[in-house]
Parts: sequence; C-alpha cells; structure tokens
Amino acid sequence: MAKDGSIILDPALALKPKTLRVRVSENGRITGRSHLPIDTETTDMAIEKSIQLARDSLFEEELYHEMSLETRQLSKYGVEFRDSVIQLTAPDTSTRKRQRKLLIDCVPRNENIASGQDTSYDWLAQNVAEGLRLMLAHEHSTRLHRRSQLPSPLSARKNETQQPPLLRTLLAVLTHLDGVDSLYSYLEATINTLNSAGVNIGLETTRETSWTKLTDDLRSSSKTDLSATDRLLDIFLKPFDGKATMTLPSLNGAQAESIVVTTRTVVGAPTYGTEHRVTLPPSLTSDLGLFQQSKHSTVQEVETHLDMILSLHLAHRQLKSSFAPKTFIKDSDAIITILSKESIKGPTGDREVEVSVKGGQLTVIATPTDFEKATEDAHDLYVWDGKKGHASLNEKVASWVG
Repeated sequence: MAKDGSIILDPALALKPKTLRVRVSENGRITGRSHLPIDTETTDMAIEKSIQLARDSLFEEELYHEMSLETRQLSKYGVEFRDSVIQLTAPDTSTRKRQRKLLIDCVPRNENIASGQDTSYDWLAQNVAEGLRLMLAHEHSTRLHRRSQLPSPLSARKNETQQPPLLRTLLAVLTHLDGVDSLYSYLEATINTLNSAGVNIGLETTRETSWTKLTDDLRSSSKTDLSATDRLLDIFLKPFDGKATMTLPSLNGAQAESIVVTTRTVVGAPTYGTEHRVTLPPSLTSDLGLFQQSKHSTVQEVETHLDMILSLHLAHRQLKSSFAPKTFIKDSDAIITILSKESIKGPTGDREVEVSVKGGQLTVIATPTDFEKATEDAHDLYVWDGKKGHASLNEKVASWVG
C-alpha cells in the first residue's frame, strides 16, 4: 500500500504481458500481422490496469497453448509447428500462384513493429486473431454452462476432456470458403458464357446455408439458457454447407429443371475436408443415361463433371429439341447429327455437330457427314467466351445446316 492508501504493484512482480500474434506470409514475405495497442510500462500503470494485463496475457497464452496441442492432430491438413510458430495454409482464391500461409505465435505485447512493413493483409491477420479469441471465450462459456447442469450418473467410465476446436474451426472456415468461392467463380463464368449463347440458365448460390437464416436459427434454438452470442458461435462448430442451384431452361413447355451442387466441409470424421455432391433432375438422368447423384472431393472434379453434363445437355436435349425431327444421336458423346434442308441445287449436306463446354467457354464444331464434302470443305467452328454480341447457339447451328 502506498502512503496515500492506494495499492501499488511490487516491482519484483513486474509483468511482461504476452499476446497472440497472427502473421500472413505470401511466398515467404510477411504481408500482414495482427496487433494490439501498445501500453506504457507496467510500473507506471494503475493496479487495475496491471491486473487486467495479467488476465489478458494469461488468456492469450492459454489460447496459444491449446492450439499448439491441437496441431498434433492436424498434420494431415498441412498444419505444422516449427520454432514455436504454428503454420497453416490459407487458400488464396484470387490467384493460384501465391503460397499464402498463416503464422501464429505468442510474443511480448510491447514488441516493436518494424517500420516500412507491408500491411496489405493486416485485416486478414486481425480478423483471424479476433476470431480465435472469440472461439476460446465461447469454449469458456460452454464449459461454465456444462458445469451448471445436473451431473450425469456416476459411472466407472471417465469422461474424456476434448480440446477446444480452435484451429479446426479456422481450417474449416478457410477450406470451405476456398472451395465454394472457387466453385461459384467457375459456375458464374460458365453460365455467363451460356447466357451469351442464348442458353438462359439461372444461378443461385449460398456460401453457407446457416448464415442465411441466422435469425430463425437463434429463435428456434433449444439452448435458450445460452447467450445469443454463444448460440451464434455454436454455428461455427458444425459442418459448413454451401449450395448452388442451376436452373435449366424449359424444353417444349416442360417445367424447368435444376442441377443442385452442395458443398459440405468437416475437418474430422467422416468427411475429413470438403465434399461436393452433384444432384441431377430425374428427367435429365434418364435422357443422358447418367447417375442422379455423384460425389467429388475437389473443385476440379466438379468442374469436369459439370462440363460433361452441360455439353451433353446442349447436344442431346437443347439442339435435339430445337432441330427436331431432323436429328439423331449415334453414341453417348456430346455429338448430334442434324439433317440439312433440301435446296433448289440439291442437299446442302448433313452435319455432325459436336458441343464442348470447358474452361468457361462453349465451343461448337460442325463437320459434314459426307466424307467427300468433309475433305473439300473445312469444318465450321465457333467459340463463345461470355462476351456480348454473339449469335445464339441455335442461330449459329442453323446457319451451318441450312
């Protein structure tokens, strides 16, 4: 106690508070870091501030310790622990050429920041740090809630204490957003191209279904004794589900059909990552001879599968419907034969039309079925790339077959 009656901290107990630091590394160069306000020396502070710093420092060290233990179970997800730094890959949807990593460690709170440092992704590092703090605070609230409930019956079996899913939640969020953003970028580019070719396909996407109905979920939650904040954070501990719906144009007045792509991300059993599921309408599966549902582990697999489905749909359904009854299909490839019209000078020649959707482009090639004409006349080719001003698919094919 000081002479005026106030409480002072013994200099021998001077604290060196620590904080969790998150840095963003791109190709080995730091482009962002989290930060907290720098305080003056502890000896010059009021005792209340010293106690607050000690409490915050303990919280930060606990957060770092829990994540350090968690890294042992996440090595297969690319999480590493080197030189007291937790390293994990942070996907970058803007370009695949950059290798972005998050570096997490625990450092003195008043560590000086080098001047002239790149701060482009300070926002990302700060958001990750604040998110991890929120998840640990939520874990504390959940533990308190469990202890306040009636205990379970006595048993010889001990309850296993599970580690809080801090890094797992962070990995799930990053992996899920990377998966759905890459997939939806492909879908938007492909559908924009098809729309420019006169094939009007609708698209609705949801990165995470539970985020679109947060208010309803909070109202209907059975955990009414938990705060709204804790119920909100509970959502991040569940599997993430994204959904994309492509509405195909109706053919011959029939009801419109939809292709649905769902994306589920779980860092743990049973998925161990991201799984994409493509569901086709029954009429489409019967017309094209495909399975109604298929599962894929990567976005590239989904893109290849959807490219094949859309190519078959355009050839075997769209063109067949537009040019009936002058069409017939020989095999399961995205190729259709269209019979030409008779003119005054004689037949203009039947055409074998091949349709290919790939890489956000639509390519159509028309080749004469008559071998002699095929050698005399070069095949016709047209590519749609999403830009406006193109002729429609039906118009272009009609100009070839006469």
